[in-house]
Amino acid sequence: MYNDGLVLSAEKKQRLSPSYPGIASYSKNGDEIQTIVDKTEEDCKKKLYDMYQHNYQILGKKQILKPGILGGLFGQKEYVEVRYTVGQPKQLSSQEAFQKSRDEILSKAGSSVTNTIQIANIDKKIEEMQKTIETTMKNIAARTNAGDKPLSIQKIEDLLQENEFTFAYINKITTRLRSELSVEEIDNFDFVQQKVVDWIGESISIAPKLPHKLPHVVIVVGPTGVGKTTTIAKFAVNLIKEAHEKNEPRPRVRMLTTDHTRVGAVEQIKRYGDVMEIEVDKAETADDVNKIFTTYKDSIDVLFIDTPGYSPKDFENLGKMRKMLEVQGIHPDVYLAATASSKARDLISIIQNYEVFNFSSVIITKWDETSAIGNVISVLSEKGKSVSYITDGQTVTKNIERASVVRFLINLHDFNIDRKHIDEKFPEDK
Repeated sequence: MYNDGLVLSAEKKQRLSPSYPGIASYSKNGDEIQTIVDKTEEDCKKKLYDMYQHNYQILGKKQILKPGILGGLFGQKEYVEVRYTVGQPKQLSSQEAFQKSRDEILSKAGSSVTNTIQIANIDKKIEEMQKTIETTMKNIAARTNAGDKPLSIQKIEDLLQENEFTFAYINKITTRLRSELSVEEIDNFDFVQQKVVDWIGESISIAPKLPHKLPHVVIVVGPTGVGKTTTIAKFAVNLIKEAHEKNEPRPRVRMLTTDHTRVGAVEQIKRYGDVMEIEVDKAETADDVNKIFTTYKDSIDVLFIDTPGYSPKDFENLGKMRKMLEVQGIHPDVYLAATASSKARDLISIIQNYEVFNFSSVIITKWDETSAIGNVISVLSEKGKSVSYITDGQTVTKNIERASVVRFLINLHDFNIDRKHIDEKFPEDK
């Protein structure tokens, strides 16, 4: 039984579809309700679209947690179950809408209305309302007829797909266009495009710079190959450069690596340390991390901690690494590093399985290696995560910057971006 009281009927017991495993049906008040289960709501909607195009209505959804091979915190897998019916909701005809409105007005007027003038006024109001209803019904038909999609909406969908936005994100945008814009506004593609760019910008969350206590501990986590070590080196050198430019004392920086699995990992970060004249330590156990932190916490300003890269599905090693970094009094800022070219599904998996580190925000690396960033915008928006930094290129002395909404928007492919408008709309990015 569902929480809303839906019960399998006796004559229509649950049955699975041979075309799409995870699809079941049952009835309520004679109407057939169907369900579909998959890893994400986006996957469910894709299957529904393959089967029914736009001829279906989603009634609700709920999260389903299934244990993995280890069980418990690291073994859980999240699925989504979507309930839907096939077919579009019935719309009132003009005559039915007229009759309904007339009955409502007469009911409000009361049974005591017998005066001729009052009746004439009511008839006049009904006539005006009938005209309004007919106009509204025509507008609704023009905006919701799936077989006659407005050209501007089709063009926006194509643009969003070219930029690799997810199906769920695109559907949310087109739904807003249909519900919030008039027919005349939808016909104006320049207006529609600017609205969509604004909505995309509003969906991007930028992590604020927060004050911190000394020593400031920065930990970067993420899967193999995302550039964690290079990112830490960029952090360190930029910190030193900023102090020099402001004529301030050089910050006392130390780097620590816990990556003893990747060949050359220690040597790489030590080379960076030698160039920047920064001491580098190595830790293989939680006791090592605790000892190093305790020894130097009163004599340093910043401690950067590099970590090994594990697959987001490697729950055992992720668990061990989390335990290794649990040092009393460390209070770190934890960043998740992910590449700009990550596929949406992979990025979702990375975020979900690295959440055990309680990362504060995301660093998007290798920005220069892709021309489409819709996947990143979509997933961060859907998962409610903020972005703090962007890196592009291997030059350690530069190629890292604070993330901004404007930086994301000007990298949208084939969109007509009004730079003055977005600078004014998102002033915090200046």
